Amino acid sequence: MGIVKYIIVLLFFSVSVLKAQNETLKKAATEDEKEVKVLVMLPFCFGMQDKYRIREKMLEYYEGVEIAIAELRKLGVKMSIEIVDTKSDSLEVINILSNPEYQKVDAIFGPVYDNEFIEVQKFCSIYNIPLISPLRYVSNMLGADFPLMNFIANDSIQFNYIGQHVVNAFKKFQVIVVDESYGTVGKGSFGRNFKKGYESLAKKECILTDGKTPISELWNQKDSLFVFYTGKNSNACNKALAANGHNKWKVAGPADWLDIDRINYTVFENVYFYDQYCVPYNDTTFKVFRKNYREHYGGDPQRYTLIGYDQFLFFGTAIAGFKNSFFNAIQNKEFNYLHTTFNFVSRGNLIENAGVNLFYFKNYNFYKAYWRY
Repeated sequence: MGIVKYIIVLLFFSVSVLKAQNETLKKAATEDEKEVKVLVMLPFCFGMQDKYRIREKMLEYYEGVEIAIAELRKLGVKMSIEIVDTKSDSLEVINILSNPEYQKVDAIFGPVYDNEFIEVQKFCSIYNIPLISPLRYVSNMLGADFPLMNFIANDSIQFNYIGQHVVNAFKKFQVIVVDESYGTVGKGSFGRNFKKGYESLAKKECILTDGKTPISELWNQKDSLFVFYTGKNSNACNKALAANGHNKWKVAGPADWLDIDRINYTVFENVYFYDQYCVPYNDTTFKVFRKNYREHYGGDPQRYTLIGYDQFLFFGTAIAGFKNSFFNAIQNKEFNYLHTTFNFVSRGNLIENAGVNLFYFKNYNFYKAYWRY
């Protein structure tokens, strides 16, 4: 059976279970297992003084990738990784891909910018190499037939997936979505996509409003009420907070509200948030990761470190288990990792992450909400 048998099982468990299966996987990894070759292309921009911000993020991301690779190797996964600096330059990308050895890789991970992506997509379409975009949503620019996977959905489509999630998370609730731009020509797509996603599964109406009509007048006065605000600004946030006190209502919105400066954060008590990134620092799995990080690098892991770790641990496990067919094997299943939930689906000629995080604020802590109401 080899390592494949075990990785099929592992993909359905959390990171903590992955660690518990360590010894089993070591025994399963035989000498004749094919080594997976992966090319990681990121814009570190070394030697470019004006690119220090992106360099810091990429270095944080690489720290997470490095920890994930170490864990994968402990699990018995045979993987050869080559990491290159694209310098955010399409000519540098062309030069890198001129190496004939890269025609034989099992997957390319990255890059980040459009001018880099067009050259990489040309390369992948010629040699039919799976391309994974880790940090931004990218379309199939060529319309070519090669596997293209996005770890992140674009903003508009993300609201569709949030709407679908609400169907099961708040089954017995009346649902209202507030999009202040609804009714304005060319705007309001966030609210419309939420409504579309919700109604595609719920088979009942979701009320879409611009917020001018009081929520109390839209409520049916019978069911509990879930109100989702699409706006990221302080106006939308303040409206949500004003509605938060009702004992039969639950309000939710984007995590961007938490970045708005305020003196008193207790106003967020029992408010729900949807975001693609959430790490509860009281989580046991996170504490184990933080301890490991401190031993290797000192200090505490940052956002991009956790993203890099989760993405590469998931990707590495999947491609080691299923090789180039991993795109099909991982679809329409939920995998809970440290910073997010991975749930990949096909949409047109893309595969993208439809997973969302629902979490809430209570007593100055964040808690992931895994249950259903």
